[in-house]
Amino acid sequence: MVSIEETSFNALVEQHLGTRLPQRLCDRISFSGLSAEARGVVIRLLTLMKRSSCPATEINSQMIWLLASVTPGMLPSAWGGHIPPVTSPGRHKKLDDYVTRQLRAPTHGQPVFIDIGCGFPPATTMDTARRLPDWSVFGIDRSFSRYVLYDVDGNYACFNRQGKLQYIQAQKKPLNEHSDATRDRFRSLFTELCPQLTVFDEHTHASVEKNGNRLVYNHIRDFEGKNLRFLKSDIDHAELPPARAVRCMNVLLYFERDIREAMLSRMFALIADGGLLITGFNHPFGIYARYSVYKKDSAGIRPLEFSFSLDNLRPLGVGPWLTLADEDREAELLADLTGAIRADQSFWAEFNAHVDKLRADYGICDRDKDGFIFFTEHSSNASLGATMEKVAALWSQLEDEGYADGAIEALDCAGYQAWKNPVGDIAVLPPEESLPT
Repeated sequence: MVSIEETSFNALVEQHLGTRLPQRLCDRISFSGLSAEARGVVIRLLTLMKRSSCPATEINSQMIWLLASVTPGMLPSAWGGHIPPVTSPGRHKKLDDYVTRQLRAPTHGQPVFIDIGCGFPPATTMDTARRLPDWSVFGIDRSFSRYVLYDVDGNYACFNRQGKLQYIQAQKKPLNEHSDATRDRFRSLFTELCPQLTVFDEHTHASVEKNGNRLVYNHIRDFEGKNLRFLKSDIDHAELPPARAVRCMNVLLYFERDIREAMLSRMFALIADGGLLITGFNHPFGIYARYSVYKKDSAGIRPLEFSFSLDNLRPLGVGPWLTLADEDREAELLADLTGAIRADQSFWAEFNAHVDKLRADYGICDRDKDGFIFFTEHSSNASLGATMEKVAALWSQLEDEGYADGAIEALDCAGYQAWKNPVGDIAVLPPEESLPT
């Protein structure tokens, strides 16, 4: 009997989705060569693809590259159990807009916004503070590193209070492509520069530079502003005023169900009357968004909506099915909703064909004679940013053409109560027991 570790990726695809991949795709990934945690990600992804009735022909070279080279470096097992503090500017713009459209400005006082698990550099929290200048914004993360060391090329490494290397962020290489020599180089630089720091106060920051390498102590203080503060804390010990809005994105998917629900209960306690909690996942470019919204009123906490962006229906990446733990209710609900939309044959046939046509028209990708996606030569050689601009324009066109409304009608026909939320995403009233309460 073949063990799961010895199973090929192609065999798993056939087992879950009923079709084998062409050799040009399956040769790009070795399932047995992945870590146990990365193999778990692959199994969950294929399970959710099957649940959403997604065919194997949607698997493409970008998805396999993400599974084989990028995702493994974003897993805690790659960094001694620490969750990498990956973040990027602009990721939560739509969620900031959602908050301002759902919550009326208070007649007195400064409303509080709490961002839980804001990562480093805290780009998304800084974005929120700029977009909400009349709010008091707090970023909370228990893993803010005490020291950050930049090398001459702008790569950086994070060290804890004891000087232990926690994480390396390269500028260009995938996160897991760090040799022992790279780690040793950062450790050597730290040993050389740390004794030259003289300020070690919890509330101040300091830095020292030599030969283009820079070590910063309490670096998070450099990112604070007039309406923005950061706290190194877990949820239980954060001393904060009641918040009109609490956001926790791209955090809960790392944890098992019982831990997720305990964390949600703690977040509920941070919300002021009439306030919102938003939890979920989105891609660093803000795409593939799925999120739950809860509201606190006189009756307590209630699920307000589960929403997702239209691009989840035909992704080129792994976002819609990415989760690191079993029983991820949001990922499962998204798969169920996607499956319900796919089951509407009239809508899906038109939508599916139009997406393929637009991808070809935009020069992004096309399909081979067997129906599998391949990227054009121009798209393959283009920068990621240039490709993402095209993808964003494509989905904006689809939204303008009313395809989100068509998906909502398909969900209504399937028995869901669906609508378009204030920022244009597809929303449903969460079915009973589909989300933690």
